[in-house]
Amino acid sequence: MVKEFFSDAKPIANLRQLIESELPNKNLNSSNTLWATSVCSDEVNQSLHQLDDFFKTFGPFILGGISGIPFAGKTGFKAFASHIPDEGGAVIIYGPHIGITKDGSVGKVNREGQDHSSSCCGSLVAGLNSVKSGNILNISHDDYQQGQVNKIITENFEEIKSTDSDIVATTEIAYKQIKRELTDIVAGSLDSLDGKPLLMIGGIIVNTDWDQQDLFEVRDVSWFNI
Repeated sequence: MVKEFFSDAKPIANLRQLIESELPNKNLNSSNTLWATSVCSDEVNQSLHQLDDFFKTFGPFILGGISGIPFAGKTGFKAFASHIPDEGGAVIIYGPHIGITKDGSVGKVNREGQDHSSSCCGSLVAGLNSVKSGNILNISHDDYQQGQVNKIITENFEEIKSTDSDIVATTEIAYKQIKRELTDIVAGSLDSLDGKPLLMIGGIIVNTDWDQQDLFEVRDVSWFNI
């Protein structure tokens, strides 16, 4: 199922190779580069901490909330930008995630310590199920982020329901939304970078069962302030 839906997915360790190949082009290295993520809050995405061994700066700065949408907004990004080392730069890794179990169930993953599979991404699955059941859109202060996720799915539901896999389609919609919002935030806050270069790597995290390695399918690699 990974090959069918995410044929270019590679082990997350390959992200380090990509970053190592890109940074020297802008005179950046592991010591003068601060990193951030805009990925879902789900603990399974802690697999990105494999990059801790590369970055010497303390990180990552968290820009994303549930589903990976950059809920930190311009204020969060400006705070992140103000923390970049002098004469340095930054990296942001962004995108949604989706689980695929050993037996090929898409939208689920078996987590360590549990004898059953559970939703992954739970936020996207919950939003999809809510829209499919016809629930009225409700954005409340005590579940604001999920309300926004549901809104995005509602706005794109006609496209989603016409596909062979609605959770894969929802994940693709989430990727486009995260990329669009994050790009708008960065483009509208370039002055806060103070001329420092920013590398953005977008893709989809493919979570696997707890005893297997997670994957990342790179979709976009772009530089700002170059």
